[in-house]
Amino acid sequence: MVFYLVVGLGFVLALLIEGSIFSFFIVEKALPDLVLVMTISLGFLLGERRGAFLGLCAGLFQDVIFGSVLGFFALAKMLLGYGAGLLGRELYQEQLLAPVLLVFVGTLAHEFVLSFLVSQFIGLGVPVEWSLGRLFIPKAFYNMGLTLLLYPLLFRFSRGSKFLGLRFSLRERRF
Repeated sequence: MVFYLVVGLGFVLALLIEGSIFSFFIVEKALPDLVLVMTISLGFLLGERRGAFLGLCAGLFQDVIFGSVLGFFALAKMLLGYGAGLLGRELYQEQLLAPVLLVFVGTLAHEFVLSFLVSQFIGLGVPVEWSLGRLFIPKAFYNMGLTLLLYPLLFRFSRGSKFLGLRFSLRERRF
């Protein structure tokens, strides 16, 4: 329970940083997505069920704050949290290369899913070639850089390190 409270506060802090600091300092349209990085990293570490749950909750929260339609971010992040959890069972979690590459590919998949949903349900179609070069790939590189900073912290946190004076491990509990 304490873990989900801390992760929830982390998602709130990530959304605050995205909406204020990143949008102020980064001039380009491609803003990094801290919530996506956290969702993929935690899904990779915790498994598919927890990854899907965290992705759904974080996506719904992001839909409420930033989205004009409820459910687009939630669906995309839930799918990526689930997929990252599946790959987390097969790849080494101790190494940094796997989550960094997973975040790169996951960011591209996330943006393609959002682009598809927006074009199908809202009808605002932006050419994929333009979006890929100007938005998707720069955002994927930004997210890779954030993964290099965040993943080691999330790895230590999920393995039961001391955090806020509390000691707990997630591998012992079932979701």
